[in-house]
Amino acid sequence: MKNLKNYLLIFASMVFFAGCEEFLEEEPKSQLSPENYYRTADQAEAAVVGAYNALQRNGVYGNTQYFITTDLVRTANWNTQGGIGTYTFSADNVQVILGLWRDHFQGINEVNAAITHVPNVNMDEDRRNTLVAESRFLRAMMYFNLVRYFGDVPYFDTETNSLENLEVPRDPASMVYERIIGDLEFGVEHLDTNSEITQPGRATVGAAKTALAKVYLTRGSMAERDGGDGSADFQLAAKYAKEVIDSGEYQLEPYFPDVFIVENKGHNEMIFDIQFKGGGINEGSWIGAHMGLQGPPDKGGSWGNIHATDYFNTIYEPTDLVRQEWTTNQTRVNGNGTLNLNRPWWEPWKIGKYRRWPVRNENYQFRDADHNWPVFRYAEVLLIYAEALNEVNNGPTAEVFDVLNQLRARARNVNGDGTREYLHNDVLPRNLTTDSSILPDISSVDYPDYTSMKNYIMYERARELGGEAKRWFDLVRWGNLVERIKYLTTTSPPESRGWNITADNVAEHHKLLPIPNTELQANPNLTQNPGY
Repeated sequence: MKNLKNYLLIFASMVFFAGCEEFLEEEPKSQLSPENYYRTADQAEAAVVGAYNALQRNGVYGNTQYFITTDLVRTANWNTQGGIGTYTFSADNVQVILGLWRDHFQGINEVNAAITHVPNVNMDEDRRNTLVAESRFLRAMMYFNLVRYFGDVPYFDTETNSLENLEVPRDPASMVYERIIGDLEFGVEHLDTNSEITQPGRATVGAAKTALAKVYLTRGSMAERDGGDGSADFQLAAKYAKEVIDSGEYQLEPYFPDVFIVENKGHNEMIFDIQFKGGGINEGSWIGAHMGLQGPPDKGGSWGNIHATDYFNTIYEPTDLVRQEWTTNQTRVNGNGTLNLNRPWWEPWKIGKYRRWPVRNENYQFRDADHNWPVFRYAEVLLIYAEALNEVNNGPTAEVFDVLNQLRARARNVNGDGTREYLHNDVLPRNLTTDSSILPDISSVDYPDYTSMKNYIMYERARELGGEAKRWFDLVRWGNLVERIKYLTTTSPPESRGWNITADNVAEHHKLLPIPNTELQANPNLTQNPGY
């Protein structure tokens, strides 16, 4: 645990509050000890703003969480991130796994500092509770990631500012889940609503309820996966998702690509996203550098480190052109900045959601982009509600079809003439029309029972959310990670570019990642996950 000790102590010696420009116009103060810093309301505000920076780190929501291969996405052959792309990784992996562990725990200590000190600040009580609720939301989000990645993990609920008592064992995942739920319930009580916040990217009541719905859905699915009873958790997942729906504060963007383009940041489909800001202030995003249209970076292309699988492109219904082509495609940015839509069949498919082409900003910088990372959006709330209700009622109800048909109805909206060419040219301003032939509504005639609806939702989550780093978590909670990845060797034609190697390596123990060896060596009270 030497690495963890080092990162935790960084905060004890220096409180770093380089807050996001989108939160505050005035840059927060830095290099002040916690004892001297948490005295005024302004300092408490700046402390919590600084805590949000933890989410931008590579191992949290920066640029490593989307490298894990699934049936939808994979690393490029030339950069498997130390075996992450081929399921040959070990506990010595530093490209992804060490960063996931290190950066989450560093961020947790930073939010714990705010949770520890902000309650002692003399300021408006309601605002103080809101700031604590924001910090507890951030802690819940980071622990929700950790418990899904690693299972049992050490739980820290207070700031760590010394080397004492750090050789701690892993706490049971069941306990970690309860702490996560407690933090989010506090958020439901004390956070602002979406209409009350004035700064984008802040945690809200809607974000806390969405997170609770996702936590309960995850825990219920894993209980069902392991032969237990997840019904109570499914009921709570449906309850919180319905409350978000009924709040009226969120809605689907009319046009699917507008969920992701930088020109439309801050829309009301996004319930919680990680804020990035270009412009040379060290707050920019690398998301589109890894995932986007292949081509020269200075012209809006990407490195193409993340590929869509061949299979991913095949799971869309024939008329679902907008979602299919925007999400996974074979287009390429040419050297002169134009777009080539007619690539050879053998060229790898790409994840196109975070495309940067066409470049519309004269100050565009490839390594310093404005793309935010979507954590929760309203489309997922609809999917959570549908899945939870199907579980609760052992089959689909009218409400299930209603929310799923909302996603299908959105996919009917096309821009301009609705052609593939017009879609990829991303023409602004939008000229949207509805094509009634696209994705007609589904009903109980199409999906009459529990199994058929569950299978539909599994595919619909892929079609709607693919490329948003949710698939590995989904396959793990459903218990079909190995099955789905190995399945791609049997498709016709089978997945190409070495997929047989990837599929043959995946195994049941990969439903958890290994505890980094550096932490095991430094802390004798930690134990390794099975299979590593």
